Amino acid sequence: MAGLTSKNNYDVVVIGNGALGMGTAYQLRKRDPSLSIAIVGPSHRTGAATMAAGAMINVWAEMALGQFETPALADRAELTIQAMSLWDNHCAELSEFTEQPLSVKWGTYIVNNVMGSPHEMKAVDYIIDVMRQRQVSHDVLAPDAVPWIKPEQKGQAIRIVRVPDGRIDSRLILKAYERFFAARNVDAFDDTAEKLEVGLKLPFVGSEKRITLGSGTVLKTKTLVLASGSFSQALIDQIPDLRREVPRLVWGAGSGLDISMPAWIHRYGGLDRSVFDVDAVVRTVDRGGACGVHLVPYGNGEFYLGASSGVWFEPEPKPRVHAIHVLLRGLVEEINSAFFFAIMSTRGPGFRPVSMDTFPLLGQSHLPGIWFANGTKRDGFTCSPYLCREIASEILGGPSSLPKRFQPSRKLISYKTATEAIEDYVAADYGGEVQHGLN
Repeated sequence: MAGLTSKNNYDVVVIGNGALGMGTAYQLRKRDPSLSIAIVGPSHRTGAATMAAGAMINVWAEMALGQFETPALADRAELTIQAMSLWDNHCAELSEFTEQPLSVKWGTYIVNNVMGSPHEMKAVDYIIDVMRQRQVSHDVLAPDAVPWIKPEQKGQAIRIVRVPDGRIDSRLILKAYERFFAARNVDAFDDTAEKLEVGLKLPFVGSEKRITLGSGTVLKTKTLVLASGSFSQALIDQIPDLRREVPRLVWGAGSGLDISMPAWIHRYGGLDRSVFDVDAVVRTVDRGGACGVHLVPYGNGEFYLGASSGVWFEPEPKPRVHAIHVLLRGLVEEINSAFFFAIMSTRGPGFRPVSMDTFPLLGQSHLPGIWFANGTKRDGFTCSPYLCREIASEILGGPSSLPKRFQPSRKLISYKTATEAIEDYVAADYGGEVQHGLN
């Protein structure tokens, strides 16, 4: 693909400046320096899922009960497994564009406690069994084996499992991408895409796409990547043929909290200082169809606490009280009671892109030249090194190992019987109600 010379005419335009959009532009530029590439997204990234994330590299802690017994769910899990092996090298590459080297801090503690539902015990049993079968290193620990997990009495741990998941601040990854683009001539538009038009002049090589930005600027391209999460649906709706064939995206709202210890504790103490010793992610398994409670340490008494979860047909700009209430209760009652004295600020909401069948939208649609890196729910950041590499390869005419079942233009994927769906719903609803205080 040769570079184009017209000011606003590009070989590839990527809509979305989160982990998947920027990651795809990064992989394209790495593979073909001759491409003219534009990436579109507001610098504030309001509502972006990546900015509201902790962010964890979630693989084993996110496995659902029976995940590998269903082909579609197994394929989705394999996306995270493939990505996990790429993160260390990905950070090493991006470190050329950072002030301090980037690295994933590996290690996550999954906690089963008396406040969880019976479903959570079965879920952790399943995770352990799968890791044993696949010879994945892990440890099943006694309830008191981790000295800084000090919950209230009513939230006492039953067992703790250490798995090889990790964490890295997502904001540092995005900053590295921005510096890479500035150094490698990728044009970044601090703007929003408001209008999409698809022509029919070149049906054999991909018709021209015109994207009108909020500022009135018009970009032209034959290759368009929709990677702006749920925000992409407004553009999809403008192309009736695309709207009919691609599962609709809805708004998977999630908020987190930035937690820190006040200055007087740093200066004078007065609390059990084990809260400063947190050296790995600690979390429950998924609850009520959501990602449970998780605490991500940043060091020096700084933490991320996540995350609320709700799926809306319209975005809500602020988190709901009950969602934040659950997080605060979980932090104090299930992780460490000393956090009762912490200070906090809200991060988010970020909108995880959730398709109507909950599976990702990956690759080229049935309309030539319109590509998707989308619908990844809460796995987008974790999967980004792998998904972006494979999508970029396919855009450039190479192979892709992504499952064909996740192509954007498809029928909804059905993967449960009515009985299984009802049983799963009851288990998820029960888990959610327990988290909200059901006794």
